[in-house]
Amino acid sequence: MRLVIADPPYPPFVGVGGRKNRSSRWYGAGQRSQKDAPSDHHPEAAEWDSPARHRRLLEDLCSQADGWAIATSADGIAAYGTLPLPCRVMVWVKPDAQPGSHRILSTWEAVIIFPPEGRRSNRSGRGAVKDHLVARVPRGFIGRKPPEWVEWVLEALSFDPADEVVDLFPGSGAVTEAICAYRTRCLVERKDP
Repeated sequence: MRLVIADPPYPPFVGVGGRKNRSSRWYGAGQRSQKDAPSDHHPEAAEWDSPARHRRLLEDLCSQADGWAIATSADGIAAYGTLPLPCRVMVWVKPDAQPGSHRILSTWEAVIIFPPEGRRSNRSGRGAVKDHLVARVPRGFIGRKPPEWVEWVLEALSFDPADEVVDLFPGSGAVTEAICAYRTRCLVERKDP
């Protein structure tokens, strides 16, 4: 099976104070404050400031992958429109979330999961997968996901070590590293019951 983990730049925030384009700000040539640490630069970052681009990503994943996960912000779920029926929204709780400009601290991010058809159970034998994960935000690269996050997403996708898993937005490389480490661990556990 082909599984895809997509962690694109998050959709724009539209609310009190107007529209705030996240993609061009964090990954492109958009304005950052002097305190903002720069992240990986992507010349086409501004295209992700369009909710339509996020919807197109979802449609592409539905046609090109057996199962997939999309990381997004709490307010970014709406950019994806109506989700396909098998989708679930899971929550990554970040106990050490950084304060932003709003008085309400955002301590969670959404993960939209589309499990492969016919694979609704956990393949590792570890039991049911919770729809939330509490894990600290790794230091360094902006948007980096912790290894626990990757394992949680793979478990929700009913990962099998024989699956092809694609990290669609490699950024720091942390997701790809965690996929490889988890695959190795699953293979070792399979040999040593």
